[in-house]
Amino acid sequence: MELRRQLATVLYSIDAILPLLTPEVTQAVDGARQWLDEITPANPLDPADTYIRALEHTVRITREFLARHTVAATYLHLDSERPPWADHQRLEIASAPYCRHVAVRQHDVATSGWTLEQRPGFARLRGDIEDGRVQLLVVRSAADLSPPGTSLADQNQAAETLTVWLTRRRARLLVVDQVARPPGTP
Repeated sequence: MELRRQLATVLYSIDAILPLLTPEVTQAVDGARQWLDEITPANPLDPADTYIRALEHTVRITREFLARHTVAATYLHLDSERPPWADHQRLEIASAPYCRHVAVRQHDVATSGWTLEQRPGFARLRGDIEDGRVQLLVVRSAADLSPPGTSLADQNQAAETLTVWLTRRRARLLVVDQVARPPGTP
C-alpha cells in the first residue's frame, strides 16, 4: 500500500511536466499509468516479493524520470544583507537528485515579522509556480518559510500549508535539512 501511495504521488507530480514532454513520452506515461491501475497481486494481503520489487523499481524509475524533467527554484530568507549566492549554490547541489536544474533563485532579506505571502521575493517566485514554470521549491529549512522567532511547530505547520498549496499547483517542496544525507557527505 505504501509503494502504491508513493507511486500515486510521483505520478501526480508528473502531470505538471507532461506539457514539456513529447507526445510519444506522454503516451508512454499514460500507458504505464493504465497498466499500474490494472495490475494487482494475486493475494493483496500477502503480495509476492516479485510484485513488491516490481513496484519498488517502478517508483524508483518514475522518480528518476520526474527528476530529469523537473525545473526547480531555490528560496532563502536571510536575516541580514549579505550575498545569498553561496547559500543558493548549496541548495542547488542538494536538489540535484530531484530536478533537472534550478532555473529561479529568489530570496528575501530581513523581512522580520512578514509572512511568506508578504515577502516580495517569494511573491515573484509564486508567479513562476502558478504559471507552471517551476515544479520544485527548494528551501534550507522550514524556518525560511516563517517569520524569525517562530516556534518549530509553527514552522512545520507553515511547511505543511505550503506543501498543500504547491500540490494543488502540481509542484513539490524540498526542505534540505529534512533530506536524509548519505553517510560521509557534508
